Amino acid sequence: MKLRRDIASVPVRTGAETWSEIVALITRPDSIDANQLTAASSVMASLLSEDHYAKHPLTLKGDGHRLVIYGAYGANAVSQGTEVPPLDWNPTGKAWTLHVPCDPADLDWVAATLKTRAPRLLVHALGDEPADAETSAAANDASAPLSIDWGAAG
Repeated sequence: MKLRRDIASVPVRTGAETWSEIVALITRPDSIDANQLTAASSVMASLLSEDHYAKHPLTLKGDGHRLVIYGAYGANAVSQGTEVPPLDWNPTGKAWTLHVPCDPADLDWVAATLKTRAPRLLVHALGDEPADAETSAAANDASAPLSIDWGAAG
């Protein structure tokens, strides 16, 4: 099953503030590899400052439901405000993968940077569906952690 969260971004939040809000939403003290989310901050701040995520969500596959995170931009962000309903589970408490859509013009540098800093974040071109987690992890790096899609119905 999929669960959706919408997070107000530009002009309500900068790309960096949007990423901080996402990290706060998806992590708890017992999250595994949360340091990878911090390591990805500069890249994700850059990506989230663009309005691509209004139509192309980040997709988190991990413990519990599949979580899709959309950005709200412009007037939509202003009308939405800063409230983000919390999750009632920790999606990063066990094996997880965050699928990150990316403008094809930025795909090479983003994928290379995240592969070294944050291998749990897998990049794909805007408009492409995230690849199967196991296939993506193997294609990205044979030693990268595999994710389990706990919400197979979604």
